[in-house]
Amino acid sequence: MAGRRFVVTCTHCKRTVVIVSRVTGAELDRLQAHLLACCPSGPYPGVEATLRHFRVTSTDPDKSPPAA
Repeated sequence: MAGRRFVVTCTHCKRTVVIVSRVTGAELDRLQAHLLACCPSGPYPGVEATLRHFRVTSTDPDKSPPAA
């Protein structure tokens, strides 16, 4: 599983926001900042409330993303 990466795309504007191995606090902050710029109806408290606005896909098309 080393080197496995995921593309995180906004479901509202369809832009790729980050490409990561895992979502940490820094990436979550970036996703929340993107949401506030893209859909200013926030705030979006918590991990689950934030991630529901994004689509996560694997950079390896033969492998699926981890379960949420």
